[in-house]
Amino acid sequence: MKICLAVILYFLINSNSLNAHELWLEADQYQLKDSEKLIANIKVGQDLVGESYPYLSKETEKLFLVSKKGFKKLNQIDGDYPAIQQSANYSGTQYLYYQSNKEFLKYQDYKTFIEFIDEYDLNHDLKNKNIPNEIYQRFAKIIFNGEPNSFFKTKQNLEFEIVNQNDPYRNHFSEIQIFLKKKPFKDKKFIVFFKNENAFERKIYQTDTNGFAKIDSSKKGLYLISAVHLETLNLIDQIKYKADYYSRWASLTFRKN
Repeated sequence: MKICLAVILYFLINSNSLNAHELWLEADQYQLKDSEKLIANIKVGQDLVGESYPYLSKETEKLFLVSKKGFKKLNQIDGDYPAIQQSANYSGTQYLYYQSNKEFLKYQDYKTFIEFIDEYDLNHDLKNKNIPNEIYQRFAKIIFNGEPNSFFKTKQNLEFEIVNQNDPYRNHFSEIQIFLKKKPFKDKKFIVFFKNENAFERKIYQTDTNGFAKIDSSKKGLYLISAVHLETLNLIDQIKYKADYYSRWASLTFRKN
């Protein structure tokens, strides 16, 4: 389904209203079978509650699917809603990837920036007390459940990525490794959001010196793993982007039934 031009313009105009919050991919079904429809929403919000956005090419840098059959670039049309609508051609484990283009953000006040910094325990320029400008980019991913024994570990396909080290659908503890620019995201805090019909949880974890972490995924429900890296821009990039910082957001979602 596509939505009208007026609604697309609304999302474009208001795309910055939720930009300091999490972005994640949320699917209708997390078990894909050959010839079935893959439907996924691009969601932005907090605590696993958010708005579903249509597909907008202006905001999309990469969209692709990876399975044992290989890499498949996905094409969507502006206004597609849900944003991602594809036909599955495989029944094994698959990974859906979405990377946004860089976007610009000016914080409303310094307090809001500090709240964001504190939430993810990020380093920043302590001397600069001005209301900051920021460019940000999203790196989102879903792991789909597959047939037994079809799980496989992917290489790093995004600049900032949460990589599954085991099958979260068949283990009570999900093992992950986080990479930034092909290097382990070591000794960094990240957040795991969880919800089902009866509960909502928000837990803070930390990677080890190799970027590894083990997450309790024993309950049935939706899991969102969210990591953020904040870079203080050098003078050249400050002039180029008219910003003080560059934030990268990585997310991984899966649902256990």
